[in-house]
Amino acid sequence: MFPTNLFKVFPFDDMFDSGDLRSDLIVSRHVLDSLLADMKGQQFHGLKIPVVLAHDDIYRRLSEGAPSGVQRRFARAMELYALGVAQHVEDFTESGLPSPQEMLETRRLSVGVAPLYHLVEYAHSIRLPDEVFEDPAIQTLERLGADMVIMSNDMLSYRKEESEGCPFNMVAACRMSGQSAQEAFDTVGALLEESYCEWEETVRQVPTWGGDVGRDVQRYIKGIQNVVQANTTWSFRSKRYLGVLAFEVRRTRRFDVMTQPPYLDKDMASSDKQPTTG
Repeated sequence: MFPTNLFKVFPFDDMFDSGDLRSDLIVSRHVLDSLLADMKGQQFHGLKIPVVLAHDDIYRRLSEGAPSGVQRRFARAMELYALGVAQHVEDFTESGLPSPQEMLETRRLSVGVAPLYHLVEYAHSIRLPDEVFEDPAIQTLERLGADMVIMSNDMLSYRKEESEGCPFNMVAACRMSGQSAQEAFDTVGALLEESYCEWEETVRQVPTWGGDVGRDVQRYIKGIQNVVQANTTWSFRSKRYLGVLAFEVRRTRRFDVMTQPPYLDKDMASSDKQPTTG
């Protein structure tokens, strides 16, 4: 289940991050509508690209074995993901310059973390009533899990994304607001530290549920933590973002970035580098 979903995510995201769809509102909306159709129980009239068909197969298998609540939460999370992606495309096509806070709010949707929570819920047979997911502390932990993935991912993926002219990144948002590369990384790093502290405080506010519900609440919280840790571990172990430099970057917390990346100046004639510390 999880490997299939993992391999689906990157080809799909890349179409919007660095592919033709990031500047094509009409086709991007068509693809996003095709992605959501099966989960909404709607007929889709038109061709579906292979990666959407792969997602449809994942959802079919999920719906065959998961409780209705899990299916509903997964479908809703995917709908919010699509809204975030659509907002990125709109910002790019209209040459909008979202503030760091605006970028964070959109990235909370487009990062695609929330669907993973409910895949964990399904795969580990976690059984929780709706009231658990309506609790403010649980909702805050879900949001913080997404924030921690966003901050760590956007720092680790930044080098790759700036070379592709992809501005859908918290570091890029800080740079577009006038910060230098190092200032931008420092800002995002500070936000990550704040998320860690808020997590610890929020965990102490989680209500006590007895019996099996209480045990599964703790398993669900652990699942959120595992999603965050898995993203960071995978980012260093794979070559997607840092290539052969991954071990050295993890050891030194340093890599070079562009002084003037394409998203700041699409007519950039130079790719001078300046070092930054993560």
